[in-house]
Amino acid sequence: MSGAVTWMVAVSIGLLGQALPAEPISPLSPDRPLPGVIRAELRPEKAVVPVGGRVIVEFAIYNMTDEKVTLSVPGALVGRERADFGLGLPLEHVFSAPEFRALEISSEESPDMGDRVMRKPEFPIPPITLAPFGVAGLRFDVARFYPGLHQAGIYQLRWRPYGGAIEAPPVTITVVPYKQVLLETEFGTMTLQLLYEKAPRHVANFLELVERRFYNGKVFHHVMPNQFILGGSPDGFGEGKRPDGLTLPPEFNDTPFELGTVGMALLPGDENSGSCQFFICLSRQPGWDGRYTAFAQISGPQSLAILRRLGEVQTDEDHRPVNPLVIKSASVIDAPYGK
Repeated sequence: MSGAVTWMVAVSIGLLGQALPAEPISPLSPDRPLPGVIRAELRPEKAVVPVGGRVIVEFAIYNMTDEKVTLSVPGALVGRERADFGLGLPLEHVFSAPEFRALEISSEESPDMGDRVMRKPEFPIPPITLAPFGVAGLRFDVARFYPGLHQAGIYQLRWRPYGGAIEAPPVTITVVPYKQVLLETEFGTMTLQLLYEKAPRHVANFLELVERRFYNGKVFHHVMPNQFILGGSPDGFGEGKRPDGLTLPPEFNDTPFELGTVGMALLPGDENSGSCQFFICLSRQPGWDGRYTAFAQISGPQSLAILRRLGEVQTDEDHRPVNPLVIKSASVIDAPYGK
């Protein structure tokens, strides 16, 4: 075959929007089924999203051959072919799974949520042509069509476009009620925005300790001016772990350690020793990037101003505050959407 190949996945062809009977179009070849020609992929923007937040997913179709490939929506009238101007994947091609569905979504509470959403087109749908090794995609908030994703839960997403002829690897999205932590000190209360996506285990560990009131009455026992403050030690002198002795494996991520970044303290030479002690940066510390786990960020100008005051207190020769910097209380609140 020359130049371009066409898969017959539609039952009729239309010209200028008119549905006309079609001559059969030869398939690519018996020994090259569609899964060997194109590949489907789902790419969530975030693996963890807040309750009520947007659930952005990109749907992509890849041509894995060195020939042009034309694709139509099975069961729909075929309109005039769309010129290959990089316009992306039409929504109707996203909803080209069996019975004009898009996603198959399952969770423990709702095993067939996605099966209830169908978008049968009422007008001819143009085929798309993928250039050799080309790709077409569409990125949008799938919660527009699946509002159940606004509720807390763990959801598995599957996509089987073009009548189920191909299938994208499934992806999992976790929808959680995002929280923030308030640290009350004598200088005021700081708000900590938690980095759910970057360090989910560290966030869960921190929230658990806060909810158990572990940090109430603890101190920031070490202050290095213009560098960091360190706190959360059970004995107030930098020793000890959480009461049950649990430690965390690292979740190093790309969050830069800068003013307000909250990281998990470690024992020297032991990246698996994270437990309950944490530090907050007072300035940019590039040498810590990728060596410690960042799991939160001081949020807002008022909180940063309080942090600066904490970092300016008088200390002794061992960098211990002369007057104890007490964490009066640590509490959990709901985070606003988008935080």
